[in-house]
Amino acid sequence: MEILQGRDLSGKVVIITGANSGIGFETAKSLALHGACVILACRSLARGNDAVQRILGEWHKAKVEAMTLDLASLQSVQHFAEAFKSKNLPLHILVCNAAVFSPPWSLTEDGLESTFQVNHLGHFYLVQLLEDVLCQSAPARVVVVSSESHRFTEIKDSSGKLDFSLLSPSKKEYWAMLAYNRSKLCNILFSNELNRRLSPHGVTSNSVHPGNMIYSSLHRNWWVYTLLFTLARPFTKSMQQGAATTVYCAVAAELEGLGGMYFNNCCRCLPSPQAQNDATATALWELSHRLIQERLGSQAK
Repeated sequence: MEILQGRDLSGKVVIITGANSGIGFETAKSLALHGACVILACRSLARGNDAVQRILGEWHKAKVEAMTLDLASLQSVQHFAEAFKSKNLPLHILVCNAAVFSPPWSLTEDGLESTFQVNHLGHFYLVQLLEDVLCQSAPARVVVVSSESHRFTEIKDSSGKLDFSLLSPSKKEYWAMLAYNRSKLCNILFSNELNRRLSPHGVTSNSVHPGNMIYSSLHRNWWVYTLLFTLARPFTKSMQQGAATTVYCAVAAELEGLGGMYFNNCCRCLPSPQAQNDATATALWELSHRLIQERLGSQAK
């Protein structure tokens, strides 16, 4: 709210994935209470509608709507994009916030490890499908929620090439925390490459670290994580504080036209050397595009 003080976002259209709880909800509420038209893109429409009602309870004139988006399904991503485009709205801010943290190993309906698809590939495809609307709405911004945990992993093999088996591992090779860390590294690489490709068209992209182990539903898959989150809670940010960096990158006037950066505590900082590797970012983009083409064929963009 301090970042948004005095700001009028009337006329701005925002999509936030995973906006029914946690940082996503606080981001959606903050922007909506300052006049933006906010679409909460949620896997569960019922929970999305509950979040809408909570925002309307604070300001009955808020322009908020929930729409269904399941990032674990490329078809769902496609249907969401089509439904949004049918509204004939501009798109000024897209916040790629949704994530899963440490679920048991599983494959999505598209045959990919779920953490990789939900945290990275689903968002990659969403941006691809909405790219034309973003460019038409320029200046526009994409904010990709990553994590400091991206520093503790690698996605290349010993020869220095991008290793798909690390991104979407088999059940035998799966370690939940590593899968999460790798997906967060992908987030920064994706944001940087997106900015390189779209900034000439007036669309910038930045990635953010929201906070240190913020207590939310992300922890629920294993009791050890619940214990760690509970013990660490006195030293973590609140949800509102956690959303501050996302909001800053979405609306700060001083960031107009600037992208390809990584932010923590509303300040620019350098991500890991791996996250700064332009060749890896390009390779990940090409791999992601190929994975979608292989699964959707002529239906893909």
